[in-house]
Amino acid sequence: MLKKIMVLLLVVMVTTAASAQQPKHSFEIGKKDFILDGKPFHIISGEMHYARIPRPYWRDRLKKARAMGLNTICTYMFWNAHEPTPGKFDFKDNLDIAAFCKIAQEEGLWVIIRPGPYTCAEWDLGGLPAWLLKNKGITLRSSDPKYMPATLAFLKRAVQSFKPNLISKGGNVLMVQVENEYGVYAGDKVYVNAIKQTLLDAGVDVPLFHCDWAGKNYYDNAHVEGVMPSINFGGGAQKNFAIFEKYAPDVPKFNSEFWTGWFDYWGGKHEVHSVEEKLADFKWMVDNGVSVNLYMFHGGTSNGFFPGANGSNTYFTPYTTSYDYDAPLSEDGEPNEKFYAFQKVIKDKYPSLQLPALPAPLKKITIPEFTFKPVASLRENLPKPIISEKPQPMEMLDQNSGYILYAHETAGPLQGNLLIKRVMDRATVYVDGKKIGVLDRRLNQSTLALDIKENTKHRIEILVEHQARVNFGNAIDSERKGITEGVWFNGKELTGWQHYKLPLNNVAAFKPSAHRNGYPHLYRAKITLSETGDTYFDTRKLGKGLLWVNGKHIGRYWFIGPQQTLFIPGCWLKKGENEIMILESESIAEPKITGITKQIWDTKVDSSLLHGKNGMLPVLPDADKKYAGTLEDKDGWQEVSFNNTFSGRYICLEANASYGNVNYTTIAELRFLDAQGKEIPREEYNIVFADSEELSQENGLANLLADNQPTTYWHTAWSKNEKQLPHQVIIDLGTSRKVKGMKYLPRTGVSKGRVKAFNLYVSEGGFEFK
Repeated sequence: MLKKIMVLLLVVMVTTAASAQQPKHSFEIGKKDFILDGKPFHIISGEMHYARIPRPYWRDRLKKARAMGLNTICTYMFWNAHEPTPGKFDFKDNLDIAAFCKIAQEEGLWVIIRPGPYTCAEWDLGGLPAWLLKNKGITLRSSDPKYMPATLAFLKRAVQSFKPNLISKGGNVLMVQVENEYGVYAGDKVYVNAIKQTLLDAGVDVPLFHCDWAGKNYYDNAHVEGVMPSINFGGGAQKNFAIFEKYAPDVPKFNSEFWTGWFDYWGGKHEVHSVEEKLADFKWMVDNGVSVNLYMFHGGTSNGFFPGANGSNTYFTPYTTSYDYDAPLSEDGEPNEKFYAFQKVIKDKYPSLQLPALPAPLKKITIPEFTFKPVASLRENLPKPIISEKPQPMEMLDQNSGYILYAHETAGPLQGNLLIKRVMDRATVYVDGKKIGVLDRRLNQSTLALDIKENTKHRIEILVEHQARVNFGNAIDSERKGITEGVWFNGKELTGWQHYKLPLNNVAAFKPSAHRNGYPHLYRAKITLSETGDTYFDTRKLGKGLLWVNGKHIGRYWFIGPQQTLFIPGCWLKKGENEIMILESESIAEPKITGITKQIWDTKVDSSLLHGKNGMLPVLPDADKKYAGTLEDKDGWQEVSFNNTFSGRYICLEANASYGNVNYTTIAELRFLDAQGKEIPREEYNIVFADSEELSQENGLANLLADNQPTTYWHTAWSKNEKQLPHQVIIDLGTSRKVKGMKYLPRTGVSKGRVKAFNLYVSEGGFEFK
């Protein structure tokens, strides 16, 4: 016993001595500078999210950040990962933020924490837990009493997880963020103040900040006393800070997100943003002592069901499993051209800066092609059903993600239209075990024709896949998954439904069964490895489904692209036997995979609008022409007030001339104003037609002109199949509206293709095509 006591005393003495030797630091916000230990401090930071990187690789990625010249790491905390069910928190393993901060400190890096509760980040529901949506009528990101208690409880628990890492406690956390881009979203300052006060009450005694896009309107919406403002953008640094200084002159300039690339979505083209596009702005900020956070420095992977989506009530673009983001450190942790270009800017600014060498590259391996064997049908592994008169969404049944199968029995014949209001997100319809068709939210589909003549009893089954929840904009309140607004056949609502929950959190427990044609099927492959290393699984011989490696859910694959490979970290493989499982929803005779060393991007089936692809053009009667005007060749929003107020549901903007004397047209964002001059909510828009879209060399989808992202844009074709002016895009406002004006945002920084002369056509019932 005495020996044990002596050992414990020795441990306490050593720990105390180590703590005493820990250098004391201080950090505060000055009038123009950040102040670290009493001296001006230039933050050069990079964003990386510990939840998107395997824990064994944290140190490797952090070493590379330091080697590039970064002095700080910025990270989000994803609430839905940390609290998957109400009151049950997880801060272990890959979610151990305290350990992440400690490793960063050991590697000579400061940390900025963004605990949310909302994060955006192309993460399912912007990091908010789906179980919040079980509360009918809840208003997320607000002072709604249905939302606030759980929100503040999470923040209190989140602070406890990183409180010892604060710089005031001898750690390396410099600042903590209050919410995220809230001024872009709303202006509920009761909510913002409650978050601020909760962080303070929980023990955050380091500076607080908030971020938004540059603009006094955003600042006025979200700024509260005691919280430093900062701005996010992907270009135009000087212009954005000139705007910022007008309303926030007495704080350090901090670009809290400098978008180094962009995210990828299924059916789009892989996003590539060149060094040249980003370097000048980064150099200007570094050279002028402007603090900056590269979003992203390293994106990593959105494993499992965590990828988010952009969208509204009318359009939907779910993101890929890869979160490569075209960042300086690629998805697999390899430095690329941006890495070295940004590193040179930092070294040129601080020539005496001694940077550590890059760590040795992590090992990569190839794996010979292997074939999967069928195991079990999803249809034969249904749980006990839950009965309800009307179909219930997943969240009402305490399910966050996965699939859900709805079954209804009815008498035949079944000849007519089956309507599922708001497919969330992809529904496969079966009648008597036979696959009839698919309704896809991405394509705004909701109706399927049935032609079953037998006058007998029939079983309708609807298998709905949760693909992603929208993570940006006002659509988040209605992102419940499954069947959310009912099912009708020939105008009659169908009632009496069986619900089968399929969260897919333990597919290894599926009981073996025969294949059921048309239903997703579980396959297994066992591979033996003599060595481990990072690899990419080439999924081009698969269809659409989900993949697990040794029990870890890697994520979704889909033949449409652009992602054709899944990154498999070597730390999740093992020498000897490895088990790979897929849940495949397509009819693939022999699913096969090969392990390769490079990511493959290739879009097989794009999400473009169909009329333009098929050569169809709208008929635009003179009687529908309501306005003709000219737009200016300049950055920033332009507002056009019409001479008269027009009524209609469908608006066609026809670009007759473009700046730069080119045949193509670009529009970053387009909005219409009602009779009171207020914006008609873009969440209600549906882009029903574009005569042309650029899909070969960049993402030029017409849907992007209403995605509320200033860095994306509709671009008519230019690399091939270029069409002559004029160019048309048609917007469905969702219902008949009185329209008095228009707001137009041109593509930032690029004059060629901006709309010059245009006509506006307004129709109540829509336009014909020929």
